[in-house]
Amino acid sequence: MSDKNLIAVLIAVAMGLWLLSGEFGGASVNAEEAGAQDKKPEIPLVRGVESTASQRVQYLEVRGQTQANRIVQVRVEVSGRVEAIPAVKGTRVKAGDLLCKIAVDTRQSDLDEARANVRSATLEYKGLTDLKKQGLQSEISIAKARAALEASRAQEKRAELALAKTRITAPFDGVVETQPVEIGDFLTTGQLCVTLMEVKPMLVVGQVAEKSVSQIQLGDVVQVKLITGTQMEGKVTFIARAPDTTTRTYPIEVTVSDPDDSVRAGLTAQMKVPVGRELAHLISPASLVLSDEGVVGVRIVDENDVVHFVPVTVLSEGTRGVWVNGLPEHIRLITVGQEDVFDGQKVKLDLTPLGTIVGS
Repeated sequence: MSDKNLIAVLIAVAMGLWLLSGEFGGASVNAEEAGAQDKKPEIPLVRGVESTASQRVQYLEVRGQTQANRIVQVRVEVSGRVEAIPAVKGTRVKAGDLLCKIAVDTRQSDLDEARANVRSATLEYKGLTDLKKQGLQSEISIAKARAALEASRAQEKRAELALAKTRITAPFDGVVETQPVEIGDFLTTGQLCVTLMEVKPMLVVGQVAEKSVSQIQLGDVVQVKLITGTQMEGKVTFIARAPDTTTRTYPIEVTVSDPDDSVRAGLTAQMKVPVGRELAHLISPASLVLSDEGVVGVRIVDENDVVHFVPVTVLSEGTRGVWVNGLPEHIRLITVGQEDVFDGQKVKLDLTPLGTIVGS
C-alpha cells in the first residue's frame, strides 16, 4: 500500500472514532439530564406548634388622675368668736369630730330662759284646761294659751339649735385640707371654718372618646396603675351623659378602695377598662414575620402541609409572649424556619415541643 493510501486510511479511522465518541458522550449527557428531571425537589423541614385561641378580655386604655370623693367647705351657721380649732390643717377626722368651736356667749342663758317660758306656758295651759272643764273658761282663752305654749316651745328649739351650732363638727370622715381661721377670729354666719376632703373611697377620673363610651358599663371592674407604681382595682361608678364641650369626650369615674390611706388626690393614673372579649392566640414574638409589603403576620401550615402568611394584630405584650388576633381558632404555627419559606410552598412540619408558652 502506498503511503498516500495509508494516510487516507488513518484519517478515515480517526474521523470515525471521533464521530463515535460524540454519540456516546451525547447519550451519557442525555442520561444525566433525564436522571435530574426524574429526581424530585427536596421538601424543607420547619418546626412549629399547634395553637388554640382562648377568650381574652379586651381593655380600653384610659388616662386619668385621682380625685377626692368629695370636698366640702364647712361654714359657720352662727356669728361669734372662735374659741377652739381642734382639727388643724392636715388632721384626719371622723364624722362628728369637732372642727371649730364658737363662743357660747348668751346662748346658754337664752336656752335657759326659753325652757322656763315653756314650763310657765305649760302650767298656764293646763290650768285653763281644768277651768274649761268646769265651764269657767272660754274656747278663746284656751286657744290663746295653747298658742303661747307652742310659741315658747319654738323659741326653746331655736335656742337649742343656736347653742348646738357653736360646735362645728365633721359631716364625714376625712382630712382637713385648709384652715383659714385662727383662735380669736370673729366669724359671721356663712364664713369658712375649714375645708374637709373625703379620701375614702378615692376616685380616679378619666375621659373616654365618644366612639368607645358605649362599650363601658357601670360596675365594670377596672385595673388602675398610679404614677407612683401603686396598682389597685375599682369599679366604674359614673359615666357622663353629656360630653365635655371642648374635647367631646365623656368623663367617667372609677371608685377605688385605699385601705392604707396612701393615695393622694391629683396623681396621674392609667386605667384599663374592660370593653369586651375576643379570641386571641398567645405566641412567641419570634414567630412574627413581615410580609414584602411590611405587614406584620405569621406563617401557618394548613392540613395539606402548605404554607400561608396571615396578617395579625398584636393586642398586648407580656414577659413570655404576645397576644394576637386575626387567626383561625385552631392553627399550626411555624416557629422555626418561617423566614425561609413562602406562601404556597409545601413543607414538612415537625411539632415536637421545644417548650411551653406561659400566659402573661
